[in-house]
Amino acid sequence: MLRQLPDPRHQSYITYPSIILLMTRILSSIFYISSMRKTSEEFNSDAVLKNIWDLCGESPAADEIPYWETINRYLEKLDPNGLQDIVCRMCKRLIRSRAFENARIRGKYWQIILDGTQLHSTHGELDEKCPYRIHNKGTPEEYRESYYYVLEAKLVLHPGVLVSIMTEFVENNAEGEMEKQDCERKACWRLLERLKKEFPRLPVCLSADSLYACERFFEECREKNWRYILRFKEGSIPYIAQEYESLRKIERSRQEESFGNGRRCYEYVNGINYNGNLLNAVEYCEETEKEFRKGKKKGEREKRQSRFLFLTDLPVTKRNAAEVAEDGRKRWRIENEGFNTQKRQGYCLEHQYSKDYQAMKNHYYYNVPYKVDTSRRRDCLKC
Repeated sequence: MLRQLPDPRHQSYITYPSIILLMTRILSSIFYISSMRKTSEEFNSDAVLKNIWDLCGESPAADEIPYWETINRYLEKLDPNGLQDIVCRMCKRLIRSRAFENARIRGKYWQIILDGTQLHSTHGELDEKCPYRIHNKGTPEEYRESYYYVLEAKLVLHPGVLVSIMTEFVENNAEGEMEKQDCERKACWRLLERLKKEFPRLPVCLSADSLYACERFFEECREKNWRYILRFKEGSIPYIAQEYESLRKIERSRQEESFGNGRRCYEYVNGINYNGNLLNAVEYCEETEKEFRKGKKKGEREKRQSRFLFLTDLPVTKRNAAEVAEDGRKRWRIENEGFNTQKRQGYCLEHQYSKDYQAMKNHYYYNVPYKVDTSRRRDCLKC
């Protein structure tokens, strides 16, 4: 697939084939190297150089690793859509392998989690397309913060496997200060269109936070024949919250059970009509008791309560209410196993690998979590 990408460089002046540059950057991400300059330093050995050429099936044309500036100049010219296409093709191969069938919701729907995250930020200017915020507006301390922002769609394949399936960059083309809510939603509409075009027949169940609980999101899913389970907060759509509170007292669907050192309960209401959209609400409550074993509160007990409310168009019954709530709570995995892994566990997602906007996009596609034994990450390429 890497070989099929068009090479935008002038072929008369190149030393390294494009696949060598791409593979070097991929290996840099897999081995948790935090910058392009360190990649050139740590990979520049005869054994690593030989193994990279052998891995790509190419005859060595140089006696040193591609310098980081060479890779960056190539990525400045490469169309990011090419790398996105490879990501989609890899996901299709994983889905068609039928190795992850048990991950489907109700044995049918593939769960795709949507969320946005901020990448590199600075008080200076990055690119004219980058969004920005004005802090302390109208005061002597006023300053402008520019940053990169991306919306991710991640596919759930297994309790321990979460992979990127589609990416949409937030590009601030409008004048004035950007608000996260507005621009993230606009990016969502673009991403959903691309996702449907790329996977027209894939049965999808979308999960997202309360930002996406709006009429247009419900209509987009209905038109595309997709399902959804959204985290819901009362302030998102007050009418739905009021309807749920009034109807749950009538329907009396509450179920309680004990576990470990606490109790949990499930409650649901079906058929809430919101502008022609029939929604089902599921509530999950959990109460636990914690005993302090250290400090001034040693020996004391403290009760903790958690409450989560979800909106879905999936049918809800007493038998599956707990399953719906559990599927809805999986949304946190894009934070814990997705963005947190990319930012805190070696992939350095917030690092500015290039000052060029197009190259920055290409670098982002390489920062897909891929776990290896960090104690042997260098040895595996030297043997």
